[in-house]
Amino acid sequence: MTILKCSATTCIYNKEQLCSKGEINVIGENARYADETSCGSFCDRNDTGVKSSCASGCGCEKIAVGCKAQNCTYNENCKCTAAGIDIGGSGATDCRETKCTTFECQC
Repeated sequence: MTILKCSATTCIYNKEQLCSKGEINVIGENARYADETSCGSFCDRNDTGVKSSCASGCGCEKIAVGCKAQNCTYNENCKCTAAGIDIGGSGATDCRETKCTTFECQC
């Protein structure tokens, strides 16, 4: 499990900069920079199509993180091995406006 801090406060799963989803997925298969990654689990809390039941539960500091960013130093078999990560995205309305600021290219 990875310690997660999340600044995407507009995400329905964000509870005081922690995540209530249980596990997230970082996407950006061919990313070489953090700006080319995003939280594929982001869900805008203002989206009228989102059910409020998605937001239930408390935020967790430690969370399972799946990772599709193949070039990331911390990606091991599509799982994040970093001790802690930060997801950026203050004011995001779409997952493309978020990023894994911990991403480190092994290239």
